[in-house]
Amino acid sequence: MFVNTTDSFEDCWIPFFTLFKKYWPDYTGKIYLNTETKVFTFPGLDIVSVQNNINTPNKKITWSECLIRALNSIENEVILYMQEDYFLKDFVKNDLVKKYAQMMEEHSDIQCIHLTDQAVRAESRSEYDHLDKVALNQRYRVSCQAALWHKSELLDLVRKYEDAWEFEEFGSKRSALLERDYLEVNREYVKLNHFDIIPYIFTGIIQGRWHEETVPLFHKHDIVIDFTKRGFVNEAPSKPFMKRIKYKLNKIPNIVRNRMELRLLKLK
Repeated sequence: MFVNTTDSFEDCWIPFFTLFKKYWPDYTGKIYLNTETKVFTFPGLDIVSVQNNINTPNKKITWSECLIRALNSIENEVILYMQEDYFLKDFVKNDLVKKYAQMMEEHSDIQCIHLTDQAVRAESRSEYDHLDKVALNQRYRVSCQAALWHKSELLDLVRKYEDAWEFEEFGSKRSALLERDYLEVNREYVKLNHFDIIPYIFTGIIQGRWHEETVPLFHKHDIVIDFTKRGFVNEAPSKPFMKRIKYKLNKIPNIVRNRMELRLLKLK
């Protein structure tokens, strides 16, 4: 298992692993926690703190570069991708996760299996039980929601200069051009809040603020958090106009760079 995070989201780790320990008691493997410099442990869990930026702590590196460094430190080829604010709220179907992970190990052509009905859009049934083929042409066929991935596929898609949103958007376009086979759990089989393989909040923190859904979940499990430090999503003030403009302008170089690369991929 790979839990993608940063040191600035350290306040999520105790609630994440408290709920993980409660709702995934059958999990016995390693958990790679993608920290930058910090080390974190939790009783009864085999957590490996990646420390992807331990050698140059004063140098800020991109989201994607953190991801690349972490993936290169993992021995396994098939990984389960999660993020630190995917707080479990019910018991994980461990047998199904193991079944699909084994399927990917046996069928190298399957590069990804999305384990929720909240990530991507399928286009047709596959030859495998309760799994559909993910449509090629959609904005986010590469999603950072819970999924099983071939590590080599993620490394093939990610670019060092991208943030998480650029990785999802342009990684999706790259994977479509490369015609990689992705599967998704059938939506008649897996349905949010009715039958989830990995039941979790989508997502616990939005734009740096707590999702209100975390409050009753944490309260139920006696998890104490000072919510005032981040505030809540619904309380977020509107961003100043010039700040929004500056944000969009800063995106232009990466958009141009990605579009040029996509043209080269099409030619190939």
